[in-house]
Amino acid sequence: MMNVYREILPDSYLLILTDEQHIIEPEALQRALQRARDSGKINVWVDCSEFHHPSEDIIQLIGDFCVRLRHQHMQLILCHLEHETQQAVLQLPASSQPTILATLLDASLYCRNLQASRQRFAA
Repeated sequence: MMNVYREILPDSYLLILTDEQHIIEPEALQRALQRARDSGKINVWVDCSEFHHPSEDIIQLIGDFCVRLRHQHMQLILCHLEHETQQAVLQLPASSQPTILATLLDASLYCRNLQASRQRFAA
C-alpha cells in the first residue's frame, strides 16, 4: 500500500509518496493530488524519489492533473525524477507536462523567483 506524506509550506503543498513495493497506485495518487489541488496553495510539489517504473496510467494521471491545475492558475512541479520516468513525462503533450526540477531546493528557488516576477509584473 502506498503512503502519502504531506507537508504544507507557505506557498506550496508537498507530496512525498512512498511504497515498500515501489508500486504507485493511481487511485492513491489521484486522491493526494486532489487534496493538494483543494489546499489553496498555488504550487504542488511531488517528490518522485519512489517513482520507480511508473505505469502509463500514472504518467497520464500526472499529465491530466497538470492541465487541471493550470486551469486553476496552479502549477505541478516534479522533483527527484529518475531518467526513465523523466523521459516518460516528457512524452506527454507539451500542455500536459509539469515543471521538472532536480531537487526540492530547486523547486523552492523556482517558486520564489516566479513569485517575485509575478509581483513585479503586478506592480
